[in-house]
Amino acid sequence: MQVGQLIIIPLFLLLLGHSMGQLRRTPITRQIKQNKTHANVKAEKIVLAAKYFLVDRQSSQTTQVLANGFNLEYTIRLCIGTPPQCFNLQFDTGSSDLWVPSAKCPSTNEACQKHNKYNSSASSSHVEDGKGFSIQYGSGSLTGFLSTDTVDIDGMVIRNQTFAEAVDEPGSAFVNTIFDGIIGMAFASISGGIATPFDNIIRQGLVKHPVFSVYLRRDGTSQLGGEVIWGGIDRSIYRGCINYVPVSMPTYWQFTANSVKVRDILLCNGCQAIADTGTSLIAVPLRAYKAINKVLNATDAGDGEAFVDCNNLCKLPNVNLNIGGTTYTLTPKDYIYKVQADNNQTLCLSGFSYLQGNLLWILGDIFLGKVYTVFDVGKERIGFAKLKKHSSYSAYASSYVKEPASYGIDYYSYGDDYSRFFT
Repeated sequence: MQVGQLIIIPLFLLLLGHSMGQLRRTPITRQIKQNKTHANVKAEKIVLAAKYFLVDRQSSQTTQVLANGFNLEYTIRLCIGTPPQCFNLQFDTGSSDLWVPSAKCPSTNEACQKHNKYNSSASSSHVEDGKGFSIQYGSGSLTGFLSTDTVDIDGMVIRNQTFAEAVDEPGSAFVNTIFDGIIGMAFASISGGIATPFDNIIRQGLVKHPVFSVYLRRDGTSQLGGEVIWGGIDRSIYRGCINYVPVSMPTYWQFTANSVKVRDILLCNGCQAIADTGTSLIAVPLRAYKAINKVLNATDAGDGEAFVDCNNLCKLPNVNLNIGGTTYTLTPKDYIYKVQADNNQTLCLSGFSYLQGNLLWILGDIFLGKVYTVFDVGKERIGFAKLKKHSSYSAYASSYVKEPASYGIDYYSYGDDYSRFFT
């Protein structure tokens, strides 16, 4: 080996280490002891319908009697103000709003009183805004007002972030949730003109590249539920290549799926889908919902929920989604939930749900928990990769491999200084 080569190798490793340093990582906490109930699912559907401006009649009618909160498990920790006031927030790629309970909520609002609350008077960096804020959930609204303050996500400090202080949370859907509020990670076009946290992260130079990636852990018993990786990609988490597809429109993380099949039945061909970390379900159009139920021999409860015989789970088929030319397989273990009914009976609920008026495939954690997902804001595209069997995200990989050009990762589009290595 020549002397010049000996010099190049340490320099390469130094540059690679510098590239790794550009990534910021936030752990996702997973609730592992949640007793899933039928009421959980109903509460979740209220919020899901609200996000997509749909009307879920059955859920709307039962908003006031729900007792168990959503059927959701994944949160990140975020702090607001000076000194910091910290919250557990649902990480939601299906919305664009950031909201937390307000210390100004009335003592009669149970959901607010059971969670961490933001006290603007205790923050020296708070800037009053005062504009009203509202999200319609079933038969009630989450209401409040806007404020501006410093937001800290694991040392990534966002200046002048506008968010909502919630003073009224409707019904009881939010009472027993593990999260205090929500951080929306979709595009600002659906945030009412307010810059999203990731918009400000990009503008303030807190990450080198306008990308975040997500891994949701579904297996095992660890409370570590995965990671959000800000500003890049971690090759140690996935195998093969990342397959990108363009965002159909920069609102939700919406894209075109080539097809969805179960056995030899084509459920969709070139359908519009959305990657939504804020739901555990897969919401599908009515025609696909009926077709899936027929194949699963499922009983439709009449409100967009279908149940199967728990004794026949081993006979159920896989569901195959083709996105960007790659097929991703969901097994019955992935898409069937065992939930408790009001009489404590165990039921097997299909994760494929229907909401009145929905024409999209809304892909929640059932799907996203099976893949590594790259949300590329700069290029308005989304990428998926298959997970390694034992993905490790607690430490960097011990070896680094230059990505072949055939993998289709267009780093040059961000400029010559964009890292061409997965870290």
